[in-house]
Amino acid sequence: MIEISDLIYTWQNHAHPTLQIKHLQIDAGEKLFLHGPSGSGKSTLLGLLAGITPIQQGSVTILGQSLAKLSGAKRDRFRADHIGTIFQNFNLLPYLSPIENVTLGCEFSPRRTKKVRDERSQVVAQAHHLLSALGLDDSLLSRSVSQLSIGQQQRVAAARAFIGQPEVIIADEPTSALDADTREAFITTLFEQAEKYQATIIFVSHDNSLSHLFDRKISLVSINEAGL
Repeated sequence: MIEISDLIYTWQNHAHPTLQIKHLQIDAGEKLFLHGPSGSGKSTLLGLLAGITPIQQGSVTILGQSLAKLSGAKRDRFRADHIGTIFQNFNLLPYLSPIENVTLGCEFSPRRTKKVRDERSQVVAQAHHLLSALGLDDSLLSRSVSQLSIGQQQRVAAARAFIGQPEVIIADEPTSALDADTREAFITTLFEQAEKYQATIIFVSHDNSLSHLFDRKISLVSINEAGL
């Protein structure tokens, strides 16, 4: 699903690389827990995997496509088609309802929209189904997301990432504002959705206590030669 080889990334005006990863392979359907302290390069790596940050040296290949060979516009399209992201601060539009925020996951991707319709479902109906599956009560669906609790907003962000069945789900510290019991319950629900179509999950956190829930855990510090 994902292969990284000889990856080096240096931020502008920095004397030394932030990331230097010789090799990392992530299999289709794998649930990977990636952890590391602040400043270890987690956000930089996620930006590279999501195609937000251009590759400087080395290669990142997802679904057989080398991101280094894509223009910025084509990386944006690839991300819209194949990658769902759950951001730490959720990045929801506060004036829209949960349903409207979730359907944005298909707004820029005809491919994901087609996947929904191939299941003989409309995008709005699929958004409703995902929100219900993730535990959001129907009575909340017409409110603006600014009126929802942090835990409820988190479920909206997860539904937006899953709609249209992207092959890769990137979750960037999505449980940092939740208590321990709620964190585990949320991750279990994520897994249930991912297993329906064998999505690969890359879950980034500094909280190592969650790692036992995943297929594999990797310390970024251990594979990032820039920090050695």
